[in-house]
Amino acid sequence: MATKRVPPRPIAADSTIADMVDVLDRPIEYVRRVLEKLERCRRAHGDAQVRLGVRSRAECPNYLIEYVREDSKTRERVTHRDAAYSGSTHRELAPHHIEEARNWSPEEMNITAVSALIGRLRNPRAPSPRFAEED
Repeated sequence: MATKRVPPRPIAADSTIADMVDVLDRPIEYVRRVLEKLERCRRAHGDAQVRLGVRSRAECPNYLIEYVREDSKTRERVTHRDAAYSGSTHRELAPHHIEEARNWSPEEMNITAVSALIGRLRNPRAPSPRFAEED
């Protein structure tokens, strides 16, 4: 009997990066690279947020960078898509990936939340005492 590959871990449809931290291959590096893309978007558009690709690999999910602008006539906040990126290479994906709404979580994280997340990853609040004693 042939052994089957382990099926990919599903990503909940409403996941954010914060929800996936424990599953990511290299969480600090992944979040750092996402933050770079968010900062680029914010410099260009004055705002930035990220949505997770819920149909990609949980260990390095694709992500969509967006920004929100207020419509000058209606005063409504309108979300604009900036670019989608591969979670494994952090290279920009082809535009057709962006258009498929079911690829993306409806929940987003803004740049402030992602900055706070990387801060928590880099400096966990309570380091384990057994690590503190090792030299």
